[in-house]
Amino acid sequence: MLKQFCIQVISFYQYVISPSLGATCRYYPSCSEYSKQVFMFQNPLSAFWNTLLRILICNQFFKGGISYPKAKVRIKAHFGFFPDCVKFWLIPDNIQKYHFKSVPVVCQSLQTQSVYIIKNYSKVSCVR
Repeated sequence: MLKQFCIQVISFYQYVISPSLGATCRYYPSCSEYSKQVFMFQNPLSAFWNTLLRILICNQFFKGGISYPKAKVRIKAHFGFFPDCVKFWLIPDNIQKYHFKSVPVVCQSLQTQSVYIIKNYSKVSCVR
């Protein structure tokens, strides 16, 4: 509930307040989009902390650039008849070596991994 409330406050900021301020963020994704993604994938306490750190380093004393949010997620295999739109790409933080013969497929999908969260803005990946 707190997570959804924070995401709605950030969305309100993005659509109402941010257009009048202009593009001032030194990072990609912008600080508000970064914060929104962090709140989607992390618990509210760590999301507040990561958002605060991001806002504090978004100034002229830091270089800026590309800084994707990170989260620890448990990736579950999804098998279905109807393909969905890809909303986020979850890129592993480090490359892990798996021994596919010794680990069943079900156990592989239950491991917690540290991933970068990259939002998909493309309409091409939506198959319906």
